[in-house]
Amino acid sequence: MSKSVIYIFILLVVITACKTENKSAELSMNDTLANNLNVFIDSCWNDQNVSKLNELVDKNFVRMLNGINVAKNENEMAAHMNVFFTGFPDLKIQYSDAYIEGNNIFMNWECTGSNTGIFGEMPATGKKVKIQGLTHLYFTQEGKLYKEDVYYNELDLLQQLGYSLKSPVLE
Repeated sequence: MSKSVIYIFILLVVITACKTENKSAELSMNDTLANNLNVFIDSCWNDQNVSKLNELVDKNFVRMLNGINVAKNENEMAAHMNVFFTGFPDLKIQYSDAYIEGNNIFMNWECTGSNTGIFGEMPATGKKVKIQGLTHLYFTQEGKLYKEDVYYNELDLLQQLGYSLKSPVLE
């Protein structure tokens, strides 16, 4: 009977050790993802340092904006970001309610800026904007960002810039 007790004790120690190791790995990955999120928002977006993308994104990175693929790699993402930086030189993003689940981050954000430069093909309006959105970031096992799904109301952005919709011509 004493051998049974010893075997059960050893089994419990091994199981507990394995759970602790998995928990440590999970915490470490969460720390990595949280750090990468901060670099992505603070350095890449708020400091407009697109060179930081090199250390953050996977070679197969994809950015989806309201369901439309707008960037298929790091270079396209940098060009896409520069459209926003040209149109809104003072652009700032603040995120809230960021949740890490597995290798994913879900976050609400708010973006502010003044349209003092050309935005895409639209001339500067001088108007300030404030928009809210939701982003889902996908990371590899190594912590590299490989996909970003971004959702926000583009009509709201355009209306804040002074644009409006025309009624359709019905014939």
